[in-house]
Amino acid sequence: MLKDAVGAPPAASTSARHASALYAHFVVTVAFLDTMAQLPLLSPFAASLGAGAATVGVILGAYSLVNMIGNVAAGPVIDRAGRRVTIAGGMLIAGAALAAYALVRTPGQLLLLRLAHGAGGALLIPAVFAWMGDRARTGSVGRTMGYAGAAVAVAAMIGPAIGGIGRDLLGARPVFLGIGTLLCLTAVSTLFYVRDAAALRPAAEDDRGAGRSAGPAPLRTRKAAIAAVLAVLGNRHLRYAYWSVFGLTFAMGVLAYTFPLTMDRAGFSAGRTGAFFSVFAAAAILVLVLPANRLSDRFGRRPLIVAGSLAVAIALAFLPVAHTTASIAALMALYGIGYGTLFPSACAIVVDETSSANRGTAFGLFYAAFSLGVTVGPVAAGIVAGAGLPPYWLAAALLVAIRLALPAADRPG
Repeated sequence: MLKDAVGAPPAASTSARHASALYAHFVVTVAFLDTMAQLPLLSPFAASLGAGAATVGVILGAYSLVNMIGNVAAGPVIDRAGRRVTIAGGMLIAGAALAAYALVRTPGQLLLLRLAHGAGGALLIPAVFAWMGDRARTGSVGRTMGYAGAAVAVAAMIGPAIGGIGRDLLGARPVFLGIGTLLCLTAVSTLFYVRDAAALRPAAEDDRGAGRSAGPAPLRTRKAAIAAVLAVLGNRHLRYAYWSVFGLTFAMGVLAYTFPLTMDRAGFSAGRTGAFFSVFAAAAILVLVLPANRLSDRFGRRPLIVAGSLAVAIALAFLPVAHTTASIAALMALYGIGYGTLFPSACAIVVDETSSANRGTAFGLFYAAFSLGVTVGPVAAGIVAGAGLPPYWLAAALLVAIRLALPAADRPG
């Protein structure tokens, strides 16, 4: 710090910033790796413990339910306790719970650990994104959140492969133990390398958004925490971000439910289906890391959110009539482009409209909306499919409806 103050060599300063950014993106990737890696593991593992089909569904859904409720409660805690403690605490809880999966012998034991895992994730994910928002420099928020989104996409790409290959080579229990240990070790490292907002920038610079939606600080009572949540929900720009991410993850839930089934009926192998998902992830990562991630900084958040929503809606609308490998791959790439455009722009709105005093609360609600979409999407897809209709069209219609409804709903009263 002293060298910087008296004029450290630019190369050294740049090198330190790059190392800090790489570490931040590593933390984001690890924060999402546990949920991604267990995708090919958890259902078969629960069944091997003697869980029936309904119990397997409950075990899988328990994480999302606790996560969604916990996101709302975690926000004020993140703002009160700071990013460093909550990232470390949430990651340690999640990592310890995941590692303990390796010890369970009954479905009931696994269910209890899923509840603990979901609680840890509820604290961890909003804290990580609040921290990334704190790190963003004025004028480059969209770019910063784009890189954060790319780190999530990397976890989505490598996580299932790690889980699947690890299960084939070692079995599920060592994979749970290994990834859980990685989370615990990373949690310890954050205590040394994560700094809270006051240490990241001058107070004057961190005032952006404070006048629009800042909650009471410090938060000392339950009443103050509720007031902070209500203050965030009263911000129409934040509501726009929450509805946008809900529509996006609702569509993702529909895709996760419908796509493997339709590909199987069409005669595509499981490997080919996985390759299509990789096309989606690769397209999203490219948008998130290339200069396109600066577009929302230049042209505004809403135009990018509208463009991303339309790209996803178009991809979903045409997937039911796509039958060739090339056409399906092209639509999955379009879907990834839409996802990579919308998600960081919605995250950037949360950063724009908050200060460090209430950013954790705002991201807690953001990820509650995120989790709600992921949870409700597959259920709605199953109902619509049971009625003989293409679930893709439901998701596309919802995305368009949100885009049409929000401008009117968001006009100042």
